[in-house]
Amino acid sequence: MGEGRPLFEAGLGGVGIGAGLHGSLRFERPCWPQGHRLKHCTMGAFTFFNAAGMTSAFRVHFGRYAQIGESSILGPPEHPQDWFSSHPFAFTRPRFTPGMYEFEEFARLAPEAEGGPSYVDTVPSETFIGHEAYVGAGCFVKRGVTIGPGATIGARSVVTRDIPAYAIAVGSPARVIRLRFGESIVERLLKLEWWRYDLAPFKKQVDYSKMEATLAFFEQKLADGELEALRPPTYHVSRSAQGLRIDKLATPLYYND
Repeated sequence: MGEGRPLFEAGLGGVGIGAGLHGSLRFERPCWPQGHRLKHCTMGAFTFFNAAGMTSAFRVHFGRYAQIGESSILGPPEHPQDWFSSHPFAFTRPRFTPGMYEFEEFARLAPEAEGGPSYVDTVPSETFIGHEAYVGAGCFVKRGVTIGPGATIGARSVVTRDIPAYAIAVGSPARVIRLRFGESIVERLLKLEWWRYDLAPFKKQVDYSKMEATLAFFEQKLADGELEALRPPTYHVSRSAQGLRIDKLATPLYYND
């Protein structure tokens, strides 16, 4: 299993785990990123990726229970369209593309590290996929977009703007066609924020196929003070020329209050 063994023991699962890890990853245990290409991402507990194909994510923050279909592109870097050139030589910095600067021809042409603010510093660089959001296979999600909790993105959609919580969006560009549930149910789900809590003790008392009954059950448990906060072990993984480093963090990524 190679370097996948320590990652598995920390709570990362799937086929080829770690193979696509670049930069760093902060995650709550457990997650299933498989061997997909991830760079500078964060991942809430129980998030999983389909094992097939190759998904790439750059500076994407995944909530808990997020679900990612195969062969999607999430938060890719963008190039300026109103500059003299859209090529990286015009706007990058060594900290963003160190591999390009390894070639003296590129380093001679491109800006120095201290060359002032770059284009990357002037545009949104973080993308957010909410708790229990579902991104179907083959989707493209533009950098800087927020997909709300519980939202569903249909396969092969192109998401260029924010998607509200519990909305179903499809197409290119993606547009909202309806909510997953009625507005009153969505309001109750967002008030409950069930992903904050440890649901495992109640698994034999609910039928998750019964939407309203399950929602009412957990609302009552919360009112009675019987829901305990989910506080999963949380880790920071980074890759450098020296290899893989795994550090345990003091607090979860979400809901530290």
